[in-house]
Amino acid sequence: MTQSFNARPLTDEEFEKLEDFLFSPAVSEEAMDYIGIHALLTAVAICPKPISKSTWMESIFVEAPKWESAEQQTFVEGLLDRELACILEELEGEEPVELPCDLTLEDEDGLLTSWCQAFIEGVYLEEAAWFNDHEAEVAELMLPIMVASDLFDDPDMQAIRKNKQLTEQFCSEIPDILTDIYLLFRAPAEGGKGKRH
Repeated sequence: MTQSFNARPLTDEEFEKLEDFLFSPAVSEEAMDYIGIHALLTAVAICPKPISKSTWMESIFVEAPKWESAEQQTFVEGLLDRELACILEELEGEEPVELPCDLTLEDEDGLLTSWCQAFIEGVYLEEAAWFNDHEAEVAELMLPIMVASDLFDDPDMQAIRKNKQLTEQFCSEIPDILTDIYLLFRAPAEGGKGKRH
């Protein structure tokens, strides 16, 4: 199941080429930017149920890109595969995931909020797989991400978001939370009761 054999971080040049492609006319204006892609792929990597490449590619691009050539498609998809593999390697190594943005809501560009929104979109790709077996634990662990996403009208979440000190503490915990959820899904069932595999 591991893809770590392909876990080579993108070089600066590769990252620039990916960014150029994402903002080119070949890609829908509704497509995700790199922040969103990283978040969505993090959710894909954590999910206990495999998510097909075609599914997450559709979520990233919304509409199929207008590829110039098969070589371009292979190149871009290869970069995305490696990004997913690198995230998996971090999770499997029980390391906090390194987010491509600051862990604060004080950023005027709202990058962490955007990251959390895309992560939750990734969760919704297989929502039942996330919550069926560990609903209470996952909901508790997800709270900081849900608060930072600003997607939910729940009064308690809105109150937390207005508390700057608590919100900043929540944001700082997100990388560790991602690893905790990943490990929760892959922990052997206690007392031999479950059928986890």
